[in-house]
Amino acid sequence: MLSNIHFYHRITRKMVVAFGTLFNNIRLVRYNKAGTQEIERINVPLQYSQKEKFYQRITQDPELTKEVQITLPRMSFDLTSITYDPMRKRSLFTESFSPETQTTIKSIRTTPYNFDFELNIYVRNTEDGTQIIEQILPFFNPDYNVTIDAIGLTDQKVDIPFILQNISYNVDSVGTPDTTRVIIWTLTFTAKGYMFGPILSRSIIRKSTANTFNSIFELDGLRELTMNANSGVGNYQTGEVVFEGRSLDAANSTATVSSWSNTTKVLVVSDVNGVLDTGRNLTGIVTNTSYKIESFSAAENQLINLSVVPTPNNASAQTAFGFDETVIEFPNL
Repeated sequence: MLSNIHFYHRITRKMVVAFGTLFNNIRLVRYNKAGTQEIERINVPLQYSQKEKFYQRITQDPELTKEVQITLPRMSFDLTSITYDPMRKRSLFTESFSPETQTTIKSIRTTPYNFDFELNIYVRNTEDGTQIIEQILPFFNPDYNVTIDAIGLTDQKVDIPFILQNISYNVDSVGTPDTTRVIIWTLTFTAKGYMFGPILSRSIIRKSTANTFNSIFELDGLRELTMNANSGVGNYQTGEVVFEGRSLDAANSTATVSSWSNTTKVLVVSDVNGVLDTGRNLTGIVTNTSYKIESFSAAENQLINLSVVPTPNNASAQTAFGFDETVIEFPNL
């Protein structure tokens, strides 16, 4: 289907671990009534769990005599959704590249996705909750960047902003309103992450050439094509329509045969619709003759030939290099 190459970068797991790492070292300090002396220091436990399930564990204690303040404070977090981010959409032809050897590079396609998280803080009293919140909020303005080694390539680590979206809290009674309560702070975050496709190895491009023409037609409206003699059989018929593609209905381009030389394999066509490409077959709808286009007689219509090569020519993907450009304008007088 989508790919015949198995790949699994553990992106979702890495995003969850990165988010949890942000809050796994929160400490709560309790003081005497005067607020001058520390009497207790607690490392607030953090657990991956949904809010409802975690709250049930707190409230549905089989030991009814167990005090809630011994259980709290606690924190839990959960990945709530993964959604595509159209605002960060990249071109379908855009890929990231990483050096592999002197002659090959690795290419990876990335797609932007948002990972939504929810962090819940369970405390016994208001002072505990505000103390924990105060240790979190100053670091989000409104985002906090975390660098993640997403796919195991040293030069492809990505900075993921974790954005604080909303803060809310509510008070729930445990047992009867006269006994105790649980204050729950809820913080929602969005991480601007990516999903990565398979890692492919590709050869380094050593030369790129671009040719610019002012028209796909000859001056007299005819197009002269040299066909590959070893690519087909048969003889085109004057006046028949030829097409490039699987069928006439799905043709990329069409033309009408003006003349055909079976000796020189030169085909002259007119009324060209679309763009004819070298290496593609032209098939006649009457004779079913089919040959590959080898070349065009269009030198007089060429405007520019641009050639780009790396400098030095033996440069690799792991070294710095520049480019040399050669531009030839036609007519080249």
